[in-house]
Amino acid sequence: MNGRIPLLFEIGVEEIPHWMIRPALGEMERIFRDLCESHRIEPGALRLDATPRRMVLRSDGLPERQPDREELVLGPPKSAGDGAAQGFARKNGVTMADLIVEITPKGEYFALRKRTEGRPVREILAEILPELIRRIPWPKTMYWTGKGGPTFIRPIRWIAALFGDQVVEFSFAGVAAGPLTCGHRRLGAKEIVFDHATYEDRLEKNGVIIDAGRRRQRIEAGIRRLLRGTGLEWVRDEALLEDLVYLTEFPTPVMGRFDERFLDLPREVLTTVMRHHQRYFTVQDGEGRLAPRFIAIMNMKADRKGYVVKGNERVLEARFTDARFFWELDRQQTLESRLERLRNVTFQARLGSYWEKTLGIVDGVRRLELRVVAQEHGRRGLGLFGALAGGAVR
Repeated sequence: MNGRIPLLFEIGVEEIPHWMIRPALGEMERIFRDLCESHRIEPGALRLDATPRRMVLRSDGLPERQPDREELVLGPPKSAGDGAAQGFARKNGVTMADLIVEITPKGEYFALRKRTEGRPVREILAEILPELIRRIPWPKTMYWTGKGGPTFIRPIRWIAALFGDQVVEFSFAGVAAGPLTCGHRRLGAKEIVFDHATYEDRLEKNGVIIDAGRRRQRIEAGIRRLLRGTGLEWVRDEALLEDLVYLTEFPTPVMGRFDERFLDLPREVLTTVMRHHQRYFTVQDGEGRLAPRFIAIMNMKADRKGYVVKGNERVLEARFTDARFFWELDRQQTLESRLERLRNVTFQARLGSYWEKTLGIVDGVRRLELRVVAQEHGRRGLGLFGALAGGAVR
């Protein structure tokens, strides 16, 4: 490999919140490059991957050693004489014969061209990899080994660090780096031996698809299979899809049903429950009407006995029942009838009640002269628009 050695570095943790993972990967790459640069190491081509339980950095090749460094060390002025030069030579462990005279803008100086031999990169990695873990920024971290110890987003359960076929030896938060990784929490082995060539394959056989792109493809292909021949289509939601990619290690779509009687609820109510609360994809027919189906993504290979689908159906029915109750409760009163009650709700201690806030919104609406609203509903409509907006804001 032209004298370059591959690196595989994996931090194994308890589940990281999905929305934190991608920003952390970007920071992990940036920090590693900075650390390599500060140690005069070319980092090679990097690849970053992650699942909820692991963050992985791979390099296609690092040098075996740092490059040697030659630097010019200035000593005393030549005018200081041989005594000063001898002291300078002695301090640097050389003889007078090793010194040169360097001409500078300030005059002639005794100097030494000092050559420092590069250190083994494996030795340097043992210093920078724990520093890399320490420096990854998170919205919130915690102590896991007692106050005063290192912090991280979640407890670290294992660390794999292979430089070529050798372990990079270090420890962080009481966890020693080693040659082993860990599979899926339910589908895989707790200790997996691997090398650079077999890493992804060994993980996949133990229930972990390390490549986020492949997890995404698995979700999309699985949904297409479920809907084939049904005349239905899933409502694609990129944000939800991205969330599910980083919520799972081995995603598998399953399709469930819900009672058609819930379809009399507004579409927005149903989709909010399914997408926001349950992280389900919604399904519609060819004319865009919501179908009594949903697609859930489980973090397992299969649901042969249908327990997962049945469980999700029960949960969704309870959610929809609650949604119906609150929807019908809200419809018992108009927005206009709620305005007076805002007098007794404090907006902010120094700014008054929500009623006073509403009056401010009404005044602002009138000042802006929303002509479309005014022409369509008249002046009363304009004021009412502002008042209802004030009530709805809360």
